Formats: sequence, C-alpha cells, structure tokens
Amino acid sequence: MGRLAALVALAVVATALVVTGVAFAAKGDPKKHHTPADMRRARSVVLRPADLPADWKSAPSSPNSGGNLHCKGFDPDESDLTETGTADSPDFSKSLSFISSSASLYLTAAQAQASWNRVVKPGLLTCLKSLFEQGASSSGTTTTVVGEGLLAFPKLAPRTAAFRMAFLTKSTSLSLKGDVDVVLLGRGRIDVVMLFVAFGAPDATLERHLASVVASRLR
Repeated sequence: MGRLAALVALAVVATALVVTGVAFAAKGDPKKHHTPADMRRARSVVLRPADLPADWKSAPSSPNSGGNLHCKGFDPDESDLTETGTADSPDFSKSLSFISSSASLYLTAAQAQASWNRVVKPGLLTCLKSLFEQGASSSGTTTTVVGEGLLAFPKLAPRTAAFRMAFLTKSTSLSLKGDVDVVLLGRGRIDVVMLFVAFGAPDATLERHLASVVASRLR
C-alpha cells in the first residue's frame, strides 16, 4: 500500500479513536471523582500488548477530543453520575488495522447501568455515523458510511452490545473500503468500549478473542 493510502488510513483511524473517546461521554459529562483504587482497576481491564499477537505494534494511546456525544435527536445527559476511574489501552496497529479499548468505573453499579441505558439505545449508531463521516472527511478526502447496524456478537458480559459501520474513503487518486466495529461491554460498576478498525475483511476471530479477554477481567 502506498504512502497516501497509509496516511488516509491513519486519518480514519485517528477519527475513529475520537469516536471511541466520546462513546460514553454525554451532553453533561459525569462528575469526576477518581480514586487510586478505581484508576488501577480500570487499567487492569483494558487491553495490554501481551493480549495481542506478537506482530501487532503498540503505541501510547492518542488523546481523544474530550468532546460530547451530541447529535440532533440524541443528546444523553450524565451530569448526575460520578466517574471514579478511567483508563485507555495503548493503540495497537498492524498494517491497515487498528485496535483500542477504554474503561470507565462509576460510583455504583446502578450508575453504570444508568449510563448504559442512556447511551446504548436507538440513535447511538446514527450519531456515531454522523460524527465519523464529519471527522474523517477533509477538503481532499471524503468518507462515507455505506452501511451500519448491529453486529452479531456473543453475550460476554451482562451488558453487551456490538455495532459495525462499513465505510468508503475516497480521494482523487484513492478509494479504500473498511469497517469500524464498536464492542461495548459492562458488568457491575465498569463499562468498556472496544474499537476495531480494518481496511479489508475484519478478523472476527481476533475480535471475539480480545473481547473475551477483556470480559474475563470484568468479573
């Protein structure tokens, strides 16, 4: 793959990471009361280099935008909730594939469930599609989501949801197809977002394996 293709891939991946960064953020962000114990617990849940095959590279997590998950008709509010811990995994990459994960802990299991109920509902995927298309397009590149919907996925945790967005990125000299898979897991006080981006066919076996690893850490 040429340099331009790689740069386009990196741009789309970076945008997808922003989507992950806001996937559980809302119009009114939860209050932050991070404790050392819950910060350690969040770090213990997310993906580690040892979880992936040896040919995957890892890098420090990219900063997210800190933006809100806000779209017309979809504007959840978490201002009455309290976040007590958070962590991002390293960014993992192999060729034109990308994986990351994030975890958040809430003050109580009821608050984590409330966050899930307000965000993981009809309208979420439409909002993510809009944010992705806006962020991954530029003056010389257009990214269009050409299909989106629920992704068949095993119920690995009491709260489990998975979505796929198929996208097409075009410039004057390049056209690339890819998929963004967003897997959400939750148990007790913890919610986790996992992001898988692939140009070409996604590795469903690896996705399910890594989700199983993370789910086992929620127990």
